[in-house]
Amino acid sequence: MSRRFLDPAGLARVGGLELIARQIVEGFLTGRHRSPYHGFSVEYLDHRSYSPGDEIRLLDWKVLARTDKYYVKLYEDETNLRAYILLDCSRTMGFKSGKIDKLTYGAYLAAALTYLLIRQNDAVGLVLFDTKVRTYIPPAAHPSQFRRVLETLDDVAPSGETDVGSILHEVAERTKRRGLIILISDLIDDESAIANGLGHFRQDNHDVIVLHTMDDAELNFPFDRQTRFKDMEGAGRVVVNPKALKRRYLERIERFTNRIKTDCFERKISYMLANTKQPYDKLLAAYLDKRTKLG
Repeated sequence: MSRRFLDPAGLARVGGLELIARQIVEGFLTGRHRSPYHGFSVEYLDHRSYSPGDEIRLLDWKVLARTDKYYVKLYEDETNLRAYILLDCSRTMGFKSGKIDKLTYGAYLAAALTYLLIRQNDAVGLVLFDTKVRTYIPPAAHPSQFRRVLETLDDVAPSGETDVGSILHEVAERTKRRGLIILISDLIDDESAIANGLGHFRQDNHDVIVLHTMDDAELNFPFDRQTRFKDMEGAGRVVVNPKALKRRYLERIERFTNRIKTDCFERKISYMLANTKQPYDKLLAAYLDKRTKLG
């Protein structure tokens, strides 16, 4: 099993919190997330671990006989919340000024969220993208899904340009059943296109979370000596005196983050600026705690 993004200490800190979508979504589990539908579906789609209070008739006796473990069948009208984690793998996500680049930070967030969602019996899928969808793992609630996601994240590397807006539209077209969309990206792309793409999800009544992942140097521009800057998605290089640029740069980065935040607010999308300088588990725990209190 891949262990690159398996961080027991970090998972322990977020594992006791629950990520519950604020919007009404289809397919809440019978019990805590009771479905508005009372399923009599003959075909079942997935399994989850047995929990006290589950009906005995829903146990999968074949799985019990084979594994000596108790699993409950999830029918079409009783399946759990479906979450999709979208992780930007473009070249700009490879930037780092400290110990960890944005893509690695985002992968840790994706791993922790996958663990958390599966732990509360929700189905979770993963989408890796740059200008196109690199990898698409359909949502599943089975414990083996966590291993599959970890193994996929273990091989991820930043490359290529990005086209966040078109990817959002593409995934929205694939995702017909309402659910939870979690976007992890630096969002360094056309802001209007990103806003339109996020709006597509909201038009389809998905609940959306944006984890805007930025490096501390991008946010605070700590450079004070003559520095060579390189375009992460091109061949351009320029040598400048940072002191002459700092004020204008900080004004532009503030406008950029504020516009993304405003676009999210107007579309009732949950937004969190994730500075890679902050430990991912502390950021995630604080965000989930705040989200839970908001109800």
